[in-house]
Amino acid sequence: MKTSNYPDSPGRVNDLLLVDDNPADIRFVEETVSNSSLDVTVHSVSTSAAGVDFIHQRGEYPDVPEPDLVFLDWHLRQTTGREVLRAIKGDYSHIPVVILTGSKAKQGTGHLPSTKADLVKEKPTDPDGYIKIIRSIAPTQ
Repeated sequence: MKTSNYPDSPGRVNDLLLVDDNPADIRFVEETVSNSSLDVTVHSVSTSAAGVDFIHQRGEYPDVPEPDLVFLDWHLRQTTGREVLRAIKGDYSHIPVVILTGSKAKQGTGHLPSTKADLVKEKPTDPDGYIKIIRSIAPTQ
């Protein structure tokens, strides 16, 4: 039985894909999840191309699990997360996507496709922020 606020959500997050090009942000999310009571494995990639390959389980990622949730940094170096979002919402629309941005000001503008993402949030600066996002997608965590 699904209990999430998101109709296509699995109700539980076992595998989280983090698409972010900032090593410090990746480490922060990995440590946050690792130090929490959540039983979630964080898989991280640092480019849109790698994110698309991960979702499609191709290239370097043929044997990875399908993620239950994606944290997508929208402002990747020299590109945006648009390709990753398109790949997910095209063939994997059941996977919830949380777009993370470093700016509150940009959340309300046309720079983000908020209607295609399940959630658009400013990147949390404290560990509880990430845990709250995961639990909002999968309240059974």
